[in-house]
Amino acid sequence: MSLITHIFHSHKRFERGQLVSFDKVPRRANFEYDYSGNNVVISIIPTLSPKRAHLVKQVGFTLYYQGEEPYFRFELECWPDNGTIKRFSVFRDDMGVEIQYISDHQDRL
Repeated sequence: MSLITHIFHSHKRFERGQLVSFDKVPRRANFEYDYSGNNVVISIIPTLSPKRAHLVKQVGFTLYYQGEEPYFRFELECWPDNGTIKRFSVFRDDMGVEIQYISDHQDRL
């Protein structure tokens, strides 16, 4: 298994499509992929316990994952020039919540 760790310096919380908060609090995300690269365990320290997910599709530089827990979905958008993470979104469909973790511009350099 390979582990990718990324530090996000800010995040936005949306409830039913409406922005309800914007925080500049660092969060560390861990992405632990299996040998195929299609299955991942995602955790965000300290707010999201490890969640298993599998790749559903890729459109351009955005990967879409469905969680083992059916109400969790994830989107991982990468910068096209070097493949580093631009945005990571966690969706809780049962609550109508999306949390967007956003990379700083300098993360892609």
